Amino acid sequence: MEYILIVLAGFLGSYHCIGMCGFIPPLIQYKNWFLGNILYNAGRIFTYGFLGFVAGYVGMFFHSIEFQLFQKGLSILLGVFMIILGFQVTGNIKEKGVPGLDLIFTTVAEILSKFRKNPFFLGMFNGFLPCPLVYAMLLQAVLEKSPVKGFLIMIAFGLGTVPAMFLSSIVFHKFSPSVRKRIAGLSGIIIIILGVWAILRAFGIGHHH
Repeated sequence: MEYILIVLAGFLGSYHCIGMCGFIPPLIQYKNWFLGNILYNAGRIFTYGFLGFVAGYVGMFFHSIEFQLFQKGLSILLGVFMIILGFQVTGNIKEKGVPGLDLIFTTVAEILSKFRKNPFFLGMFNGFLPCPLVYAMLLQAVLEKSPVKGFLIMIAFGLGTVPAMFLSSIVFHKFSPSVRKRIAGLSGIIIIILGVWAILRAFGIGHHH
């Protein structure tokens, strides 16, 4: 059930990200459009999986610390962060601008454009772009306390984003910004649910072994 929610969050949330990352797939210059997009998405999912593995390892490290109170506090803290990120995705909390972020994105865009003939690496770099949805899923991966489960969480999330990103140019024209915002709002709700779930697990409610 948890992985289904993660895939669904990725699917619904990808419409939120299309405004930020939707410009990247059209950069692809490959002999075959379909194969190029498959390689691009494979690159993104590879990065997400790698980040999930690292996040799961970090969670396992903290879990090995024999301070139960610390573990509960960490779970509550991460749950609260997930809820905040969820409200950012739904639009209830405005994302604060980060100084120099525009310059970073401009620089990244220039780097990405150099990889337009290598869509796999294009996708790999895309996977490292800052995104509230990715942050929220990585927090969930930390809570799994396992590199393998963290890896699977991020792979599931990445697979959920494929449909919208695969057809981003089409989706961008078919759906208005307001419609994309409403769809992304559903993803934010799922992230909030996962955050609440993390807090409840800290108190032993709904905890699974």
